[in-house]
Amino acid sequence: MNELSVFIDESGDFGECQLPSYYLVTFVFHKQNDDISDQVKKLEKSIKNSGFNIDYIHTGPVIRREKVFINHSLDDRRKLLYKRLNFTMSCPISHYTIAVNRKDAEDKVTLSGKLAKEISAMIDNHQGQFFSYDKIIVYYDNGQNELSAVLNAAFSAKLSNVEFRKANPKKYRLLQVADFVCTLELLKIKRSEKRLSKSEKQFFYKSKELKKTFLKSIDKLRLK
Repeated sequence: MNELSVFIDESGDFGECQLPSYYLVTFVFHKQNDDISDQVKKLEKSIKNSGFNIDYIHTGPVIRREKVFINHSLDDRRKLLYKRLNFTMSCPISHYTIAVNRKDAEDKVTLSGKLAKEISAMIDNHQGQFFSYDKIIVYYDNGQNELSAVLNAAFSAKLSNVEFRKANPKKYRLLQVADFVCTLELLKIKRSEKRLSKSEKQFFYKSKELKKTFLKSIDKLRLK
């Protein structure tokens, strides 16, 4: 069976926000026939050999030195994020990110409508690709009920061969990739608006590293 997996992660929430703020949704696409087991084994071995005992490379906490990464040095955390980048670039995937400026969608109803419109446009603009699959499985952790509802409505309205599954990021490396790409897409916006945080500047301390190494790399995998 010709099957497409879609892994989804978000940044932001549907509540009140302090401007400037954005709500992002990232989609990572993977053809199930393209095996990535070797890439996963290589990544997990590399993580273990580096002294990390983790199932989830959560990009934001890595950068901000939060949660399980609080006792790890800047150099160790930077090496970990490079492992995530190398894994992402080695996988046969593509991605697409929707970004809604919250100044144009300050309430839940407006935000839901804008997201639904953008998701529908994404599907319409890539009909040939989506319609070529026998089955499309959408993986999301159901972290936000509002987004779950939007995803179900938008995909179901456009595609008859779609199935939704609740997914644990610790079990799906490509769901972690969606988190990675979503975080970088937000950093791209913040960089262009000259409002990177202190911890973000400290992490990407090398000149133009964020743009040239990370942003330009993932841009190569953008859904055409």
